Amino acid sequence: MSNQSDLVLSRPYLTKSQIQRAQKHTIPDRRAYNQKRILVFKFLCQLCVQLKLPRKTLEATMYFYHRYHVFNKFETEMCYDIGTSCLFLSCKQVETFKRIGEVCSIALKIRNVPRVTSDVLESFKKRVMQMELRVLEACSFDYRINNEVHIDEFIVKIGRELSFSYEVCRLAWLIAFDVLKLELLITVPPHTISLAVLKLACELLNESKWPNVRYNLFETDSASFHEAYFDILNFYINVFDACNLKDHKTVQKLDLKIETFIEIKKNAGLESGLKTNVLLLDKDDYVSKERNFSVKERRYVLNKECLQEELASNKKRPISELD
Repeated sequence: MSNQSDLVLSRPYLTKSQIQRAQKHTIPDRRAYNQKRILVFKFLCQLCVQLKLPRKTLEATMYFYHRYHVFNKFETEMCYDIGTSCLFLSCKQVETFKRIGEVCSIALKIRNVPRVTSDVLESFKKRVMQMELRVLEACSFDYRINNEVHIDEFIVKIGRELSFSYEVCRLAWLIAFDVLKLELLITVPPHTISLAVLKLACELLNESKWPNVRYNLFETDSASFHEAYFDILNFYINVFDACNLKDHKTVQKLDLKIETFIEIKKNAGLESGLKTNVLLLDKDDYVSKERNFSVKERRYVLNKECLQEELASNKKRPISELD
């Protein structure tokens, strides 16, 4: 074990460029990762249905899952175990508590694991609990995330504030389900995603004009909003076959096709979003250096004030906090 000691500032949201830079160390095959991510998402959806868990639990689960693979290597054979660990952790995070035995037993059943003996179940439970620490480390033990209001709740609150119809909010809620598959969850916060799906819902229904929103009133900004909006549009354009929206009975009358989203994007103007200075990425140790899990001590702080206090008192070397 290394004698090195690290002090890490929590950064719950990263830009797309920062995520891609960090994943150079963790994801050797992006296509295989994306394909497996969709399969794991379907598995977790089934698990939530069997356990009668609300969508907010699935949302927290996918945040943990995406975040885990920013700093930990993608291993095909471990994906379902990691997904199960993320779900068990999210049950505690959003207070939809389930027993570890119940979660693991149903997870193995969904995966059609043959001959699930008590030894097999106990071994699986141990793996799931051991992975929790890695998941929490990937999130810097930041319990502020996924702890209060979630995407679907923001859709209702913002939809009411902007006087949108039930149909618009309902469609936005359905779009938001597809968003859970995306790394957008670790790029912008839930209320920003809610604004973006509401705008897309307005455009798909063509019955409500999107108002001239002052983003600061919703505690966001134009760059974050457009990052979410265009990321969702690009998902439907690039992997339309993988979306759930097109299969929902209530939206089949809209006759959604790839061309529908291409036309919306064409009318949206020049694509914009969050920007990162590429020259700074290689100087940003947080994303440019592979995470060393053999260090003697790693401590996490939630804000820069705490970071400065710790540095002043302990003289520890922090992972860079460049943005």
